[in-house]
Amino acid sequence: MAPPGEGSGAARETGLKRWGMGLGKALLTVLVTWLILRGAGFSLAEAGDLDMSIVDPDPVFLATSVAVLLAAFVLQAWLWSRIMAAFGEPGVPLHVAASLVMVANLGRYIPGKIFQLAGLAVLARRAGLSAMRAGAAAVAAQVVNLLAAAVLGAWVAYESPALPNGVALAAGLTALLGLSGFICFGGAGALLGWARRRSGHEGDLPTPGAPAFLAWLAGYLLSWLVYGLAFYCLTRGLGLGVPLPAAATAFAGAYLVGYVLLFAPAGIGVREGVLAALVAPWAGQGGGLVLAGMQRVWITAVEFAGAGLGAIVLRKPAPAAEEDR
Repeated sequence: MAPPGEGSGAARETGLKRWGMGLGKALLTVLVTWLILRGAGFSLAEAGDLDMSIVDPDPVFLATSVAVLLAAFVLQAWLWSRIMAAFGEPGVPLHVAASLVMVANLGRYIPGKIFQLAGLAVLARRAGLSAMRAGAAAVAAQVVNLLAAAVLGAWVAYESPALPNGVALAAGLTALLGLSGFICFGGAGALLGWARRRSGHEGDLPTPGAPAFLAWLAGYLLSWLVYGLAFYCLTRGLGLGVPLPAAATAFAGAYLVGYVLLFAPAGIGVREGVLAALVAPWAGQGGGLVLAGMQRVWITAVEFAGAGLGAIVLRKPAPAAEEDR
């Protein structure tokens, strides 16, 4: 038996470590965001003196941006259900898949990036699906999603007056050739095998071939184009129009950078800094900061609204899948 007070002391020490790590991640996020903005030529004075009169709202484009963003979320949920089918869990209804994905998406706001994937497995089990397949499909879907974002984001600022077209062209072609080589030389099988190992059930899941992988990649590229269209509508809705190619590539590139920096929950701060820098050549520095901030409000509001609707759909738990009982 532990001496009196020893347990509470250990708990207090653990709590202090947790708070310290959280504070460290927050400070690191602020530092990286500041470095990104400084590198793009922004200053704290400009951020503090934003002129919001540059915003000229267009209700039609704003409403369209919300509708298109929801369509992008639903498309990604459908793609996850297709990966589930390839892993042996066919017939997931679209409304169930969309509800599961929207609710699990809130896990992105917890540092570590794992809660979104783990939450999807837990929610799928409560909905009567296989948690094992759902977890493996979530890992595979997220990796393919990031690959698609990298391919689209590599073309970022192709039309930017501040960047020679040859730079973006070379980056885009390099991303396409590198990904093609990855797929052709066994990368698809290695990726799916890694997803199965991460789920802890390497031998219990089928291994879809390269054609299935290419189909998923094409689907996620399409979803990123839809996300880009939604962001483009947002820029038009705020009166800060950015060309569609620039809006789509900047949005994908900013998401990718925000995701791979694991210390920033949901990429908060980092994504905004990158996005502001990428759209500044068209919207101006003040417009870039406004778009970056409004983008976060916009996407978070839609995510929480979608999660609320999804929770209503999922409120009646279904029997667990046979293998998970």
